[in-house]
Amino acid sequence: MVLRGGPNPSQQQIVEDAGQAHAAGRRVFVARLSASLDKASQGRSLPEIGSLIEAIEAHGWRLEHMATSVLPSAFNLHDNITCLFRRSE
Repeated sequence: MVLRGGPNPSQQQIVEDAGQAHAAGRRVFVARLSASLDKASQGRSLPEIGSLIEAIEAHGWRLEHMATSVLPSAFNLHDNITCLFRRSE
């Protein structure tokens, strides 16, 4: 699966990992997603995260739980989002 908007290699790897985990018969898939907060002020959407979740769900997963933390990175803040997916069937 290819993400729209030219995903960075680590994002594409997450999507590929989701497909491999599903094909291997795994029942749970956990992904850590990251978004720069310099592009989205508080209360705004994070479209790159939504696209990643959609791409993972396209492999037969359903987002069940999500937890977030904000971490400083150089001159920027990153929202680290841990997502727990379960098989959709």
